[in-house]
Amino acid sequence: MEKFKNHLITETGWELIETEYDKSQVINSGSNFMTGNGYLGYRGTLAEDKKEDYVGCFVTDTWDNADGKWEELCNVPNGLYTQIFIEDIPLTVKGNKLEGFKRNLNLKSGVTSVDYTKNIKEIGINVSYHEEKFASLKDFHIIPLKMELTLDQDSTIVILEGIDGDVWNLNGDHLKNYQSGQYKDSLFVTTETSEKKQVITVASNVDLIGLDIQNINLIKKDSGIYREIKCKLKKGQKAVIFKYMSVYHSNDCDDPLSKALSDISDINYEEMKLAHEKLWEDKWQRYDIKIKGNLLDETAVRFNTYHSVIGTPTHASLPIGARGLSCQAYQGAAFWDQEIFNLPMYLYTDAKTAKNILKYRYDTLDGARRKAKSLGFNGAYYAWISGKTGDELCPDFFFKDVLTGRPIRNHFNDWQIHITPDIVFSIWKYYQITKDEQFLVDYGAEVILESARFLSSRVVYLPTRKRYELWKIQGPDEYHENVENNAFTSYQTKHALDVALQMVEVLNEKYPGKFQSLLDKISMNDTEIALFQDIVEKIYLPKPNEEGVIEQFDGYFKLESITPAEKIKDRLIKKDEYYGWPNGIAVFTQVIKQADVIQLITMHPELFTEKIKRANYKYYEPRTLHFSSLSPSIYSISAAQLGYIEEALKKFRKSIFIDLNNTNDPISGGTFIGGIHTAAAGAAWQMVVKGFTGFEVFDGKVYLNPQLPNEWKIVEYKVELNGIFYKIIIYEDHIDIILEQVNNTSLVLILNNQQYALKEGQNRFKKGQDY
Repeated sequence: MEKFKNHLITETGWELIETEYDKSQVINSGSNFMTGNGYLGYRGTLAEDKKEDYVGCFVTDTWDNADGKWEELCNVPNGLYTQIFIEDIPLTVKGNKLEGFKRNLNLKSGVTSVDYTKNIKEIGINVSYHEEKFASLKDFHIIPLKMELTLDQDSTIVILEGIDGDVWNLNGDHLKNYQSGQYKDSLFVTTETSEKKQVITVASNVDLIGLDIQNINLIKKDSGIYREIKCKLKKGQKAVIFKYMSVYHSNDCDDPLSKALSDISDINYEEMKLAHEKLWEDKWQRYDIKIKGNLLDETAVRFNTYHSVIGTPTHASLPIGARGLSCQAYQGAAFWDQEIFNLPMYLYTDAKTAKNILKYRYDTLDGARRKAKSLGFNGAYYAWISGKTGDELCPDFFFKDVLTGRPIRNHFNDWQIHITPDIVFSIWKYYQITKDEQFLVDYGAEVILESARFLSSRVVYLPTRKRYELWKIQGPDEYHENVENNAFTSYQTKHALDVALQMVEVLNEKYPGKFQSLLDKISMNDTEIALFQDIVEKIYLPKPNEEGVIEQFDGYFKLESITPAEKIKDRLIKKDEYYGWPNGIAVFTQVIKQADVIQLITMHPELFTEKIKRANYKYYEPRTLHFSSLSPSIYSISAAQLGYIEEALKKFRKSIFIDLNNTNDPISGGTFIGGIHTAAAGAAWQMVVKGFTGFEVFDGKVYLNPQLPNEWKIVEYKVELNGIFYKIIIYEDHIDIILEQVNNTSLVLILNNQQYALKEGQNRFKKGQDY
């Protein structure tokens, strides 16, 4: 057994167990112990919990704007609500001390459960209680719940169960016009969203075993419907309560009510659970990373992988939200996190899911075109915050100046243009790994060309300098806006235009007819493509100085240098001041919010020498606050690849424990920012695989350069490249690479700068002998 913070432990590395009910952790526990399947996420609350306990079931493709500013996913009525009364006394985890409390998230099966015993002093009865639930992977619309109850005396119990429509929201009430009723044995609530009038239906039913039912009363309220079931329960007899909740909305089908009722009309709990567990077993065959030597690290990586998976829609091409489906914070929308932090694990383990993620950007291409046009540019400029249509969801005014009370006009939505070349980067990486030319023809090519068109209209040509530059830019470091020639953005822009030119060659050669049809469709000619080439040749890219450091943007080196970055906090007048543009305390200093130049080097390691990588890491790390959950993972990868293993491990743990140890306050300045940090969760895989084992793929070759922490004795994972599965096992004294199959593709490994041909079966490389 190993202990985390906040009463959390693990026993085998496949579970997270909370050993004490702590009301102060109700928000964090609800996030950490949630269940989900990519269509919906149900927070890890108890059946008895209500709105004030942050109960939530957040469903994809239900965006609604209730307050005129924030468009976010809906929290649907709670179809699992159940309160048990024993001799009129409510059974609850609150109040009297519990014995043997255990909240368990089974990472292997995606089942979350709660167990405890309790003495109800008022009536002198001892209760043993168990509940468990899971968001079904077999049927994305269903959440089954099982409760078990045993008493040490004959008792009368009342079960108040139903659908609770009084839900918790961040920005306005999204649901109205409630209609509820009973059909056969099922209850239902149908409602509609306030802005888009989207119909949402929740249905539920209940099955009782081991109880002598006395009577049932139906109770209807404004936003919910309940049944009060009075029963007799004998001493020592186990009562079992099965509940099933089903959710549909009008973006799913034409008749959500019929579908929701049909889904729960005939369910066998154990059969559904068994099918669900088998599907999770299949997922872990692809995604799992074994780390022998540190159980906490291994468990934390699995915890983060689990949350990345349940926040990734696979039923449709929809975004991975920055908080997944754990809450409404960050609107359930896509940022650049989706491609740069979440996608890589799927890219190397599950090409089908990777393709689905990228297809979302094709589906939202028109929204990106509308954004570019609204700002006076051509092509496709992707939204910084993107929902169903791809139109920009990021408001102009995001923060408030706490010193004056005036809103701050930030420019995340019009100057942070790197989102567009980031998408091109990811599409091309997918193509290089999978060789999926059909995806390129059907979807990727149009995204790449329209993105290149936008970038070619966004650059500025300076005749006196005979080069293109990028002005009014905001890079990944969000504290410095309105800069010129941000290195990350400029290199990414050149790369995107270069990709467009390479793709033109590929499609012209292999699919000339289809490619010409695409050019005709988007009205692109040779002159425009020639412009891409001109920009590639003439765009200004900041070069390393004499010390090998790349200037983050023009004039950055002239700003005040403060190291370590944390010293800047001494300048705060109020602790909740915004640090960034236009007049925050970091703006006129070299202190940065998160990885920027290091982000560039980590994404394009092939462009820079070891000397340059080291120089930039040593320069920028002391100047970085890591005030974004994205930042520690990038620095961890960079440090590991440079051999700074202890530093890499420190940042690795800062990233993987952000939710487990609840290192960030879920409520800041009165604003809820809790929930699962989905990008950090996705980055856990990258930190181990790309960081500590040095795995990468370039030009069809597999690169490995493992440098493990001393306490890690074995690291094992799988990757899939061009349809071939590789099992990679790194020991202290050797490496095994096991190929489950081979095809006619030449499989080449570059291990610590030496080249090897891989054969089917086991390939072993010993330290001091083969490398």
